[in-house]
This record gives sequence, C-alpha cells and structure tokens, in this order.
Amino acid sequence: MALSFPLREAFMPSRYSLAAVLRTTRAARGLSQEKLGSTLEARHLHNIEHGTSNVTLNMLEGISERLDVDVVALLAAASSYDRQETLDEFMAYLWTELNKLRDLGVLENVPMQFSDGTLIAAKAGKPPIPADRIKSVLICKADGLTQKETSVKLGIPASTVHKIWHMPVEDR
Repeated sequence: MALSFPLREAFMPSRYSLAAVLRTTRAARGLSQEKLGSTLEARHLHNIEHGTSNVTLNMLEGISERLDVDVVALLAAASSYDRQETLDEFMAYLWTELNKLRDLGVLENVPMQFSDGTLIAAKAGKPPIPADRIKSVLICKADGLTQKETSVKLGIPASTVHKIWHMPVEDR
C-alpha cells in the first residue's frame, strides 16, 4: 500500500521520506534490518523504515552512526525530497535559514547556554511583559478607559491588563 503525504515547506522531513532515505541507505550499505538493529530493536527499526513509527533524535544518531552518514545529511536528503528540490536547491534554502539564525545572533549565543559542556537549565516562569505593552495599558488607564475596554482595544487578555493595571510603580 502506497502512503501519500502532503508536500511540506519546512526543513523537517516527513517520517515517510526519512524512512525512504534510511531504508535506501541501509540497503546501499548492504545491511539487513537485523544487522542495523544492533542500535535498536529490529521491530522498531522496521516500523521506522515503513513510516509507521517516529524516530527520536537519539535513535537517529545511533542509526546514522551505524550507517556512517551524518544525521544532518540524512535529514537534508529527506527534506530535499519532500520539497521536490535538488540537493543544491535545498542547500541554498538551508543557507538562507542558517543566515536567519546568524542574523538573530543565535549562532554566537549558543555557547552561552552551556556550562562545562552541560546545558544550563532555563529559568521557569513566563517571560516579562514587554515595556511597550505596559506603556500602552497605562496610557489607556490614564485616558480613563476601563480594564475591559483596554483589553479589547489593545487585543490582549484581560488578565494581563489587570496585572499591569495594579502593578507597583517600581515594576513598570
């Protein structure tokens, strides 16, 4: 039975195209599922190669090591197929995406997320309310609008308006 899937715009390939790349690479390496299955249970590998089961990053790392092909190359091959692009076209697209990350400062800031090779735990809780949102609510308050009117006018939740409305001056 042939499985169909929608063409995807994003980089992450469908599990079907990834399954096809993994199956084809395994066959090209002359490995059976059982031989490749030393990295995970053969039945689970079968399900991954048939697109009936998702693969975790840890599983994909193990499979890619056994296949002697980088994980990113496997994902790129599957993604270029999904996008119906040549590998060169896909790589040009990928460069534009990497440049977005560079322009956002992500690439140079990633090392700051680690301490001695260990990922630093992220702080829990909601992010602070943006200053422009606080200012907009306070302007509405000064203009005599109610909290409900402010919520509707600014298109923000009434609970956020209430929080800002009663926020101590030193926290604004």
